[in-house]
Amino acid sequence: MGVDVAARNRRSASVLPYGALDRDHLVKHLLELARRVGVDHVTMRGLAAEAGTSASSVYYHVKDKAALMDLLAEAVIESIEVPADGDWRRRISALYTNAWTVMYDIPGVAAMLQQRPLAGAAHAMDRTARAIMAEAGWDGEQISRAHAVLYIHLLGSIQLAHHLRDSGIDGGSDDGAHSVFQHGLRVILTGLQHTSPLP
Repeated sequence: MGVDVAARNRRSASVLPYGALDRDHLVKHLLELARRVGVDHVTMRGLAAEAGTSASSVYYHVKDKAALMDLLAEAVIESIEVPADGDWRRRISALYTNAWTVMYDIPGVAAMLQQRPLAGAAHAMDRTARAIMAEAGWDGEQISRAHAVLYIHLLGSIQLAHHLRDSGIDGGSDDGAHSVFQHGLRVILTGLQHTSPLP
């Protein structure tokens, strides 16, 4: 998928001078581009057009496509709100629900995150989920198992939802996909609660 006409018009109407593009501006437009065209179609030139700047300005911040995908992964994770209040179950449920909401709007994001090692902000989310469980008294082995199941459910449900939506299959609506995710999350959390010694 090429850069659309609206993006080209935005660029021609207002092109930022070289060096005027900062990271926050770049990340904002990177997320907007990924939401509109999907991860697989995000390119350096496409981002330049989206941000209203030149490709050379983008390369000043991001050296290549791999670095661009790393930046996108971090931007997605950074945009997930981390809950501060509640018991472990309420906070874990809110964290993964917030993550699902952010990721659902970006086609291809689940596959991208599965293929990239956790680093930076992505690693910070991983530590956050583990810290919530640790604060509740879970031991290291319990935390690792629980986190693996929750993360697999999160990314798997996103991939399935995108597939159903793109294929036009029944159940691919936004509400239907969210309901399926929430049901699975409740089942997992109930199972974790019953298999742990915690209240």
